[in-house]
Amino acid sequence: MDSKTAVSYAAIFCVILISYTVAEQQNSSRNYLSFLSSYASYQDICRKIGWEPKCSPHTVNECKGKTIAFHAILPSDVTNTPINTIIKFQKVQVNEGGGYNPATGKFTAPVDGVYSFSWTYHTNKGSVAYLGGYVDGTIRTYIGTYTQANTWQSQTGNLVIKLKKGSQFWVQTYLQTVQHLSGKYTFLSGYKISGC
Repeated sequence: MDSKTAVSYAAIFCVILISYTVAEQQNSSRNYLSFLSSYASYQDICRKIGWEPKCSPHTVNECKGKTIAFHAILPSDVTNTPINTIIKFQKVQVNEGGGYNPATGKFTAPVDGVYSFSWTYHTNKGSVAYLGGYVDGTIRTYIGTYTQANTWQSQTGNLVIKLKKGSQFWVQTYLQTVQHLSGKYTFLSGYKISGC
């Protein structure tokens, strides 16, 4: 084979190789785009049926900038509060996310997550006061004062718990009638711990 023929064959081979490579890249690009499109559809379907992996990019983006927190105070003294009474902290100072309802005294979780609650109550000498932290009707934390010896005293209850959207938390009397709670010094706070 002479050199002109060899160069011609080499040129034809290079053109075929380049054409094949370009076609494969375009095909590969289409497959990649098809895969991404299918994957996005898969994520949408999962979200629509209520399943979503924790910390997926979609979930993390939903959590950014959405604060869920509240703080409410008992506006005035209350006395002789019967057993199984929900304490209504009616002077709301913060209610980001709108989860706390001062009319019912209940916080309703707007989203799934881990929440922290803290309540402090202030009583006078000789008082009996038992205030529990309840979730969906079940007591989760017990706090009590029985025939208090000090002139005035504060007690604090805390609860960190995982809640589902729609679950409710509240503070309620238990065991005995609560003789006295001081307004302004008795309050409830709660917030969703950040993260998804």
